[in-house]
Amino acid sequence: MSVSYFVRYVGTVEDARQFLQHYRTEHAAIMREYPRIRSCRLHHPVDWDDPVAVNKDAVFLLAELVFDSVEDLNFSLHSEVRQKSRADFMNFPRLEGEVRHLAVSTEILF
Repeated sequence: MSVSYFVRYVGTVEDARQFLQHYRTEHAAIMREYPRIRSCRLHHPVDWDDPVAVNKDAVFLLAELVFDSVEDLNFSLHSEVRQKSRADFMNFPRLEGEVRHLAVSTEILF
């Protein structure tokens, strides 16, 4: 089992292209230094058609940081590089909305 730390960016961004460019280059370079991190994945919304009435999310971007264990995640969250990545958020184009964080263990069913 692995542990994923999701950062959910909900809302609109004044410059989406610049936001993603900064994330992929500057921010990712900082996160790559997280101790014990396995990978970072960015999930982008796509247009989709569901015939069942569902509540569609308004997420702009969903970032997933993957660790081998909750202990590895917690170690990384308490590192100095974590503070560096938090400070870097001020360098992103303005987000009108909210940022949410969630840590989960992953169980693969199939």
